[in-house]
Amino acid sequence: MHKQCHCGKPMGLELRNVIYADKVEILHVPVFSCPSCFSSEVLQHVTKDIKELLQNLGSKPTARRISFARNNELAEIIRKLVLEEADNPNVDWQSSLEERMEFRINLLLDLYRYARSLGDEDWMNDVQKRLVQLSGFTSESVFMNTKN
Repeated sequence: MHKQCHCGKPMGLELRNVIYADKVEILHVPVFSCPSCFSSEVLQHVTKDIKELLQNLGSKPTARRISFARNNELAEIIRKLVLEEADNPNVDWQSSLEERMEFRINLLLDLYRYARSLGDEDWMNDVQKRLVQLSGFTSESVFMNTKN
């Protein structure tokens, strides 16, 4: 997956590890990175959740490893896509991402309906939070270098 860097070269989307406060390793953070000018940027659609995670960790966190993909639906979809398609040179990344997002949204909607039928408010709130993480994201915003 690529987008255009401010230097004009393509930036690749990769999953990086981010170190916070020299103690916490946050795995699976989707980041665009330019091999030409070495600039990097976190995928814009997940920055709010990264900031929220860092705030929850506080200024003096205990040493640990956290998978961002376990906290963010979009990061999880990208993580699975990269793992499953990394060796496939013919993959259409944009179509594959769209298909996976549609599948995941439908699954979450089914889970929400089931949680509602059980009257499980906590589960409904969790599923709703996950749906919000996917709302407003379009693959065009990544592949066409537009900002949301």
